[in-house]
Amino acid sequence: MKKRILVSQIVAVAVIMLARPDSWSLFTAGMAVMLLGQLIRVLASAAIVKSKTLTVTGPYAAVRNPLYLGTAVMVLGLLIALSNPHDLLRTGIVWLITTISFTLIYKVQIRAEEDFLRGEYGAQYAEYIKRVNSMLPRLRAIPDFFDRNSLSLEVFLKNKEWRGFTGMAAVAAIVWARIKYGF
Repeated sequence: MKKRILVSQIVAVAVIMLARPDSWSLFTAGMAVMLLGQLIRVLASAAIVKSKTLTVTGPYAAVRNPLYLGTAVMVLGLLIALSNPHDLLRTGIVWLITTISFTLIYKVQIRAEEDFLRGEYGAQYAEYIKRVNSMLPRLRAIPDFFDRNSLSLEVFLKNKEWRGFTGMAAVAAIVWARIKYGF
């Protein structure tokens, strides 16, 4: 398992345990945001051919790191679901821990990947960086996320992104149970 994934899972367990969610409307909103994040990840994983080519089409034409963007959106959804309007201090601490952790983990990861890609693809990658933002998609490029010519079921299955659904379902079940049974 990759170190960033293990650290992310440890942080997620810690903030889920620290939080005291109690709102079904925030749970529902959070799950909708998490689904949007998962959709972004699905589209990105159906487009990227890892370690064989510089992927610059599909979601990668809109943003250089769509997988991490999808993760960020999923984390935002989790934070919404974990929020408790009756315990703003605890909610604020959960948001702060998660935001700092996510930022540190992915800042290091993105820097390492960009160094690798710069060394591997040189001028082609330098030109790509000039055209495409790292984490915030260019609005006019959003339709590229859905470019069917850039997406492949075979690539999606090879990248095993379907495992993300399992993790998301487990998190949703735990948060649901915490609200339902008040633990």
